[in-house]
Amino acid sequence: MKKPLTLAALAAATLLGSGCATRTTATGGKETNLLGGAVVMASDSFQPVTPATVNTNTATLVGKNGPSGRKVSLFWGLLTFNDY
Repeated sequence: MKKPLTLAALAAATLLGSGCATRTTATGGKETNLLGGAVVMASDSFQPVTPATVNTNTATLVGKNGPSGRKVSLFWGLLTFNDY
């Protein structure tokens, strides 16, 4: 019983740790890729989203101090939440 639990924990840690990277964009923002690109978080990213995504602008819901430029893409760009 202990061996399958250890293997499952090791597999989960490998999955969560694989493909993680942070880089500085050309505009000076930060972009973090998690889970091999399944989750991408960007700051100071005022770039337009691709037409193949379901885009949700959260600036009307949350941001009252102006746009922050934050963007979160899920499932390799299928869903995108932005604040700009």
